[in-house]
Amino acid sequence: MIVATAGHVDHGKTELIKALTGIDTDRLPEEKARGLTLDLGFAYKTMHNGEILAFVDVPGHEKFIRNMLAGVAGIDLGLLVVAADDGIMRQTREHYAILEMLGISQIMVALTKIDRVSPDRISEVNMQVSSLFKKDGHVSVFPVCAPKNIGIDKLNAALNQRAKSIKPKSTDGYFRMAIDRAFGLKGVGLVVTGTVFSGKLCTSEILTLLNDGSTVRVREIRVYNQIRNEAKAGERCALNIVGRGVSERSIKRGAWLAESSLNVPTRRVDVNLHVLETETSSLKHWTQMHLHIGADHLPVRVAVLRGGHIKAGTTNLAQLVLPRDVFVVHGDRFVLRDTSAQRTIAGGSVIDPFSPKRGRARAMRMEILNSMNGETTCDRLLSLAKTSKIGVSLKLFSVSHNLPTPQITALAASLGLRCVGNLPTRRIFSEIQWQRLLNNIMACLASFHKLKPSLLGASVNDLQILLKIPIDADTLETALKFMVFERILGARGNRFHLHSHDIYVSEHDRSILALAQTLLAPDFGSPSSLYEVAKEIGVEVKLLEKSLKMGVKLGEIVMLEKNRYVPSSLIIKLKGSAQQLACTSADGLFTTAKYRDEVNMGRNFVISVLEYFDHVGFTERVGDHRRIRGSIPRL
Repeated sequence: MIVATAGHVDHGKTELIKALTGIDTDRLPEEKARGLTLDLGFAYKTMHNGEILAFVDVPGHEKFIRNMLAGVAGIDLGLLVVAADDGIMRQTREHYAILEMLGISQIMVALTKIDRVSPDRISEVNMQVSSLFKKDGHVSVFPVCAPKNIGIDKLNAALNQRAKSIKPKSTDGYFRMAIDRAFGLKGVGLVVTGTVFSGKLCTSEILTLLNDGSTVRVREIRVYNQIRNEAKAGERCALNIVGRGVSERSIKRGAWLAESSLNVPTRRVDVNLHVLETETSSLKHWTQMHLHIGADHLPVRVAVLRGGHIKAGTTNLAQLVLPRDVFVVHGDRFVLRDTSAQRTIAGGSVIDPFSPKRGRARAMRMEILNSMNGETTCDRLLSLAKTSKIGVSLKLFSVSHNLPTPQITALAASLGLRCVGNLPTRRIFSEIQWQRLLNNIMACLASFHKLKPSLLGASVNDLQILLKIPIDADTLETALKFMVFERILGARGNRFHLHSHDIYVSEHDRSILALAQTLLAPDFGSPSSLYEVAKEIGVEVKLLEKSLKMGVKLGEIVMLEKNRYVPSSLIIKLKGSAQQLACTSADGLFTTAKYRDEVNMGRNFVISVLEYFDHVGFTERVGDHRRIRGSIPRL
């Protein structure tokens, strides 16, 4: 269990941890000289059952709230320290509000310096504590005097008992650690410390520093100051890492060390945002604030998504617009403070780490965000799949929920959802939304055929425009191929059509096409050129070419190259000749000259045919020879 102190400056947090563990967490010379905690301190205590309590001592001064926030990220229990002589102070209230905003529901109170006050004063401060915690109900208060060891045994016993009730965190997700310190040790190298938010890690594994994409290898793991082979979610650890270009200077507090799959940056994050009831005014749209998330902090703009403002004491949907890349996942907790770092104003949790720049407040987007507010991953995936017209991106859902794609795929199958396409563009649909997409495609094709009856059908790009939804080309093409396979649609090349669609061809074009096909498929010798056919028929070359291109659309004509057209029936015959020649060859290879003799046609025409066969993948060149693609040479 990880315990972090909280409370006003000079209320005895460091002295209390020293009494509990025997360790002085003030490590900096300036801290010892001033008697004031400036940065995070750490201490560990082994319980009777062998389990370890980890303590994070945070500074209480208002100037060092930034450091305090870095220390309480990912903890299990908050130990709010209140001095009996001072009672509840400003920083006591702010630290308590921060614990609330970060979702830390396990809180105990240590009432320190009881040797300095009367019993009546202790009772009075107890009433203040009860008033502070009135929303949360009963809170355990432990009167202590750290220097004299009064009440310490009772507090220790309560901490030990509370630790037994803490459930181990799941290790299903990718490894993810918020770095709060980076330093070099002589003879050891670079060490980073922090709280493991998710997953597990073994020695020698490769991780990514998400702030710059650097790759590092883990040389040694220390968990609670003990060498281990593994670190897992819910533990504080120190990692000895090595990587090219990685140094103490390149790693700042707030960076994430994680599995490479989580290296997906974002600058727009949709959140549930709660404004503290102690605020005297509403939080307005586009207010500039300071964001604290994980061990990181940075400026942010708050875009309120409903109503233009958030009243004090209420919760609303908002989008955080950031000046640089961040790496967050669904459920991450955060705190917002004013730009001058004077007070904590709001906090909340991440809904969608990958929110859109446009249409962020539209009704459809609000419906999707509501779907993403479900309590479990199962609830959210099912609700999203039922809501989204374009399906749920498997990759983004995997990253945003910090779960490997095989787990998401298995979850989708268990829910009766349909996975469409291949990674990285695979999407998850409910059967209802999948059928709606297919119906919409058919409706769009019907409209397209009416607008452009002379075209074979619509391309993927045409349908993307007509559907008027932000569907990616890969998903749409997968849907179209599915419809062709199921014989719902027909396809001619890269164009798709309804089976009822016939291309309109005038009688004049039909007549020209019929004559041209006869002349372009002679019984022997090479077909006539475009100009020769036009002269023979008695039409202009441009008019003949227009009719031939119509034949290409109909699948009756093939264009070998510019100004060279032949009937599809002749291409089938020429393919058969190539296959027959390859079969009679000992190694399956044949030359241009042998093929020319086989078909008894002119050399230039034969070269055009063979190059066309290469282009469409029917044949492939092997030096000066060719063979049918996919055939196995004979031995």
